[in-house]
Amino acid sequence: MRFFKLMLMFVAMFMVHATLASDDIKAGKRLYEQNCAVCHGATGGMDMSKRLAPPILGVKMHYAKKHQDKESFVAAVVSWLEKPEEGKSLMKMAIHKFNLMPTIHVSTEDAEKIANYMYEGKLDKPEGLDEHMKKMHGGKGHQHGKGKMGEGKKGECDGMKH
Repeated sequence: MRFFKLMLMFVAMFMVHATLASDDIKAGKRLYEQNCAVCHGATGGMDMSKRLAPPILGVKMHYAKKHQDKESFVAAVVSWLEKPEEGKSLMKMAIHKFNLMPTIHVSTEDAEKIANYMYEGKLDKPEGLDEHMKKMHGGKGHQHGKGKMGEGKKGECDGMKH
């Protein structure tokens, strides 16, 4: 009987945590749509001449490659949102194409929600991303040749050399 009570408490705690996490992801999605999607949304597909900034999935790929665990990913995105600086950019070629991102005035708490949404949420996939990944990255994320991005053969992604 005691085991059953412990299991019931564990399940209840898990459900509360899952609900809170889900609410944070929903809030992060709403904040992303209000503050980020106009530039980083799926509109324009992979045609960089029709975009204001790289698609959010591309941004996520760059951050997830360097910051694989959630905690460091969120911290890196929050740091960028608080003060975008070319020296700490993970997407230097995007800065050359689109210029440095302006500071987005959101609280640290809201920046964390946006970053959590980027890490865990279902992000819109721009039209042509799958083809782009096969053509420019061999279907393996941002890699060129045998090296990592910037270390191997240089490629060009719809006008964005890297």
